[in-house]
Formats: sequence, C-alpha cells, structure tokens
Amino acid sequence: MVEAVVEARREVGLDRLEVLVRRANELKANLGALVSAIESKYSSDPQLGSLISNVLKAVKPPEPPDEQLFNVASSLERYVGELERSVKLLTEYAVTLDKLQEGFGKLEKEAEELIAWSELLREVAPHLANDASRLAAKAQRLILQPPLEDLRKALDEVDFLLREAKSHNRVCRTAYVNRVNELLGTASQLIKAVKRAHAGSTLTEAGKLLAFEEALKEVMKKLSEAARQPLAARIDLAKIKLDLGSIEREVSLILEQVFNEVDRDLSREVERLARSLNGRPIALSTLFETLSKKVNLPVEALALQLVSLEKRGFVTIQVKLET
Repeated sequence: MVEAVVEARREVGLDRLEVLVRRANELKANLGALVSAIESKYSSDPQLGSLISNVLKAVKPPEPPDEQLFNVASSLERYVGELERSVKLLTEYAVTLDKLQEGFGKLEKEAEELIAWSELLREVAPHLANDASRLAAKAQRLILQPPLEDLRKALDEVDFLLREAKSHNRVCRTAYVNRVNELLGTASQLIKAVKRAHAGSTLTEAGKLLAFEEALKEVMKKLSEAARQPLAARIDLAKIKLDLGSIEREVSLILEQVFNEVDRDLSREVERLARSLNGRPIALSTLFETLSKKVNLPVEALALQLVSLEKRGFVTIQVKLET
C-alpha cells in the first residue's frame, strides 16, 4: 500500500515536472529573446544605452533548482513563477523604453522649434521669447540627462515637458502671426496713403512715392509668407516695423504738402468710416451727417470738399441709387 502511494506521488511529480520544465524552457526562451531585442535596440542609444545592463541585471532569472525529484516540482513552480514575473517586468521595461525613445525624439523636435521662436520673438515679444528659451533649455537637459534610474518617472517627465513645449509653441505661433497681421494692416494702409499722395505730388515726390509703393508691396509679400510659414520665412518683424515707420513719416510729410488740414482730416475720417463699415452700404445723408460731425464742417461744405477729394483721387466714393 505504501509502495503504491509512493509510486503514485512519483508519477504525479513526474507529470508536474514535465509540464513545469516545458513551461520553464518556454519562459527562458522568451526571456532570452527579450534580452537580445533590448540589447540590439538600445545598447547604442545615447540616452538609454547605459541603462541596459542595469535593467537586465534587475530581471536576471534565478538558477534552476537541484533537489530530490518530488521536491523539484515544487521548486520548479517557484522558479516558473519567478520567470513569469521576470518576463512580465522586462516586457514592461521594453514598452517603456519604446515610449521613452519616441518621447525623446518628439521633445527634441519641439525644443528646436522653441529655440526658433525665442529668436523670432526676442524683439517683438520678449516675455514669450524668454519662456521659449527656458523651456528649450529644460528639454535639452532632460534629453541629455534623463532620470534613468526610474524609467516610469523619466517617461512622466518627458510627457509633461512635451505637453508644455507644444503648448508654448502654439502660443508663440499665434502671437507671431498676430503681429505679422498687424504689420500687414499697417502696410496696406500705407499703400493707400501713397496712392492718395500721388494725386498732388511733384515729379520728384512721385518717383519717391513709387519707390515706397514697390517697397511696401515687397514687405507685404514677405509678411504674407511669414503668416503662412513663420518658421520657414523667419523674417525680422522689429526691422520691418521700423521700416514701415520710416515710410509712414516720409509719406506723411508729402501728404502735408499735398493736403490742407481739412483735406487730411476728412480723408482720415473717410478711411476710418470705410474700415468700420467693412463693405456695408450707408445712406448718403448718414454719410454726410457722420462726417460733418467728425470734421466740424457744415454738410454743404462737406459735400463740396468730398467731391473735390474724389476728383483729385484722394478718396473713392461709390453711390448705389435705389427708388
């Protein structure tokens, strides 16, 4: 009876041993494949290469047991359990390493964009430029010296800084494009002023005004390209603002010679009213009454002045008649 029990236990132990040995071999093969894959992929990585040996040591499997046959099954169960935990842990490491490698690449790209914005906005938005420069430096430090003793912490830091960098790059782009559009508006108004000044200018002044108009068109072309692709165009907005200011002063001097004070005031108010209407129609009586109050002229005198300005090409007035 005792012999039968021992034999039965031996058969059970052998069956368990066969299953566990097969499972242990499978897990060892999986573990070996993961080790090879990680070494192949990350051993030469500048950020992660130094970590690989430590990672692999952390999940080094135990030596297989060497005990009596019946006890081997129980020992192998523990061995298989440890192998399973090692495979799971190393798989998690591999996934995290993949995410880290991808995150470092994205962060490096965002840092390069931050540096570009810091240069473009240095004169027109110093606070945004300083923040961009600070974030870029922080990103570069993290890329060069990531906290690799804790992969999860490193990945969290990369993800957080990546979100910060993307957000600030969007803010910089918006601010830059807004300033580009402001300068486009200024250049557009200056071209209108140049065209008005042409009407009563001398030959010398006409040549200068023509040069201004060509320069303004070139500036508008550059600004339009910068609005579409700011980082590709990389134009100096501060310099363009200075150039526009210089043209504006010279055109104003010419306009002062061409216009009398009433002409200038009335022309300016017509321009402001046109911008506020944005293409919407206005009744003729409302137009006269509005402008009369703005320039302090009687309606009859205002009408004559408008006709004079329109004939000289200083303003354009179009009337739509309805009955």
